[in-house]
Amino acid sequence: MLRTRLKGTILSGATAAQRRSLWQCATLASPSPTALLKRVQETIAKEPAAGVTVFALSKNVPQQLVSAFRRAVAPSGSSTTAIGCLSEVLPGAASTTSSSSLKDQEVFSIALAQHRPARDTERAIPFRSALVGRPNIALGREIKPELQANHDQVDSGLEAFLKGGVWGFGEQTQAEVSTQHPEIAELKNEHPSAIRELVVFTADRTQPFLAALSRFSDASTVGMVGTSTPFHSADGSAYTLFYGDDTAASGAVGVAVVDGSPEHRGTPVALNYGGLAPIGASYEVTSAQGNIVLSLSGQNAARLLLHAVNDLFGTSAANLPAAQRTHEKEKEFYAAVFESEPEFPLDLSKARIVARIMAGDPSRGAMSVETEEEVKKGSHIVFLHRPDSGSTENPLRNVAENQLAFLAVPASDSAPHFSATECPENGDVSISQGFLAASENGVVIGSGELGQGRTPPRICAIEGTRTTLQ
Repeated sequence: MLRTRLKGTILSGATAAQRRSLWQCATLASPSPTALLKRVQETIAKEPAAGVTVFALSKNVPQQLVSAFRRAVAPSGSSTTAIGCLSEVLPGAASTTSSSSLKDQEVFSIALAQHRPARDTERAIPFRSALVGRPNIALGREIKPELQANHDQVDSGLEAFLKGGVWGFGEQTQAEVSTQHPEIAELKNEHPSAIRELVVFTADRTQPFLAALSRFSDASTVGMVGTSTPFHSADGSAYTLFYGDDTAASGAVGVAVVDGSPEHRGTPVALNYGGLAPIGASYEVTSAQGNIVLSLSGQNAARLLLHAVNDLFGTSAANLPAAQRTHEKEKEFYAAVFESEPEFPLDLSKARIVARIMAGDPSRGAMSVETEEEVKKGSHIVFLHRPDSGSTENPLRNVAENQLAFLAVPASDSAPHFSATECPENGDVSISQGFLAASENGVVIGSGELGQGRTPPRICAIEGTRTTLQ
């Protein structure tokens, strides 16, 4: 059946036989949130109702209009369940792709994706999760799960005591017991192999939620951590997630695409780390504790990094001109961790971890990697950097029609707006027929091949990282 193609509007598609994606997508941007809302209302009204609509609304949209956008995406009386979040303001290169008139103006945006099954065996299941993990690990902290569990038990007993109960040391709350084997209620009766795609939005402290997703090793998983909204939400919530008529500041929301037919596989996921390039060779991890790497190929890990940086500059940083030395001191370096020795040219999509190097101590050899996963002995590390570039790549350039893409970006300095009267009443609406949402808090990525043995989904906040459901 031919998908609806709206002339001069947003959502479009093609015949089911020609498409691998089940989504109709669009990203709209305008200097006027009022004009943007009007265009969304017009477009949704012309489209047949979708069972599930995914959306990401930029956090700078006036708080007065957020509920109106939610009603526009899932009109009253429709059968649509809307899943979404407030997102970071799109980079200028993305938001001006279709209209040069938006240049140098504050831009408001919304990304939309409507799910429309192409086969009778397909369906979409919206879900939400209240799973919340422990606070993120501190710099250089050793990861010891048994100590983490004990800490949780002490917290549970203390919490009960403070509420007037008996301090039962070692007892756990029901919520903590459930997170030992985390599940997503709406998906617990589905066979894991039938879950083909997962699109998710989360708050922070995602460990148990990501652990629950790891059950679906055949699923193509994309999504992001919502943008930080303490100043952009009406109630000061740290994050703002949407599920139908409900709003949440913690946990996660999402949609699972289910297809029980064995011949139908999930849609491919493309992963791009924003142009990171290797420095030098790969090294075997010969000693590590948690996220702290102590030695590589039997050598001082921090000194190997220092030598790689000096080789990159062609000299010791101390010998560089003052201006260049200042620039290079601010340069960040990264580590790609592979299960086995990687081949060159390097394929970062095969890495188990790609993360920022937070600190190094050449006198002790220790090098700390920004990850909540353990860097295991016997794995291999390649140092990475971001080559200097005079041009800014348009993030939408490689997002094709009806693809869903999620982008890690720097935090914006966009001020909150409370009323629509603070913003222009009229303005052009720029339209791109792909879904692009951004967050400074990172994107959800699933590394490796689909199926058994695949590493669990994780969060990557490296600037420029993009994951795309193709």
